[in-house]
Amino acid sequence: MSSLSSPASRDVSNTTPRPAAEPPPRPKVISLEEVPFQPLEGANGGWRVPIDRERAGCRHLIQRVFRYGPGASPLLQNPDSEDVMYVVSGEGEAEIGSERYHLRPGTGLFAPPGIPYRIHNPGPEPLELVSVLSPQPGRPASVPPSPKARPIRPGGLAVHESEEQPLPAGEDRYFKLMIDPRYGCRYVTQFIGFIEKSRAPMHVHTYEEVIYILGGRGIVHIADGDHPMSTGTCIYLPPGTPHCLENTSEETLRLLGVFCPAGSPADRKEEDDGG
Repeated sequence: MSSLSSPASRDVSNTTPRPAAEPPPRPKVISLEEVPFQPLEGANGGWRVPIDRERAGCRHLIQRVFRYGPGASPLLQNPDSEDVMYVVSGEGEAEIGSERYHLRPGTGLFAPPGIPYRIHNPGPEPLELVSVLSPQPGRPASVPPSPKARPIRPGGLAVHESEEQPLPAGEDRYFKLMIDPRYGCRYVTQFIGFIEKSRAPMHVHTYEEVIYILGGRGIVHIADGDHPMSTGTCIYLPPGTPHCLENTSEETLRLLGVFCPAGSPADRKEEDDGG
């Protein structure tokens, strides 16, 4: 595959300039149109950063969306951040250190800190993936690493959602764990959620969470009101935010969630239980 002109390695962690004042953490729902794709320097593609410290006050995570055209990305590297990725559409290959992984829709991928990686798209269709960084680049981790994080094993940096078992999160919804401490990830858990037509009770989580809607449509109920969501919508939920996701259609609502610190997506408190 061809390689685009680029430095031998690149720190891709610093994604946006920082203003002098940072907003406090607050829940935010961002439509696909609100943050459009920008050209990706050194590659045939584009990217956007829906959720970070500056836009939403997010303290532990940065959510990015990449769309690669045919060719290869520059050689990428995050000195201190874990990068957990998920393939939304398209096919290709990830080169992480000396290992290669096939990419197709539903693939979760982990690039550990300090290990160079590159994304290859053989074409002709675009390859789109959602990337979440933690800890935030240039900032020390502000949560302890998971004591359950396993040593990274050869060939163990990717998983496809078809390989994971569904785990219940209520009568009308379930999830599948993806990249998490089982794969050596120390600070986050990545999961896929599936919600049938329903509305859950308002509840809170103790972790910070970013969500990307993969398919379906519905309503996000949070403290400041109700917000429509559909494919491409991004959601930021600070710890302790009362919320619920309602599927208003007959189609299963599918979402990609990443939260920090690592744990279980099923851990929650309903408001009437003191949450």
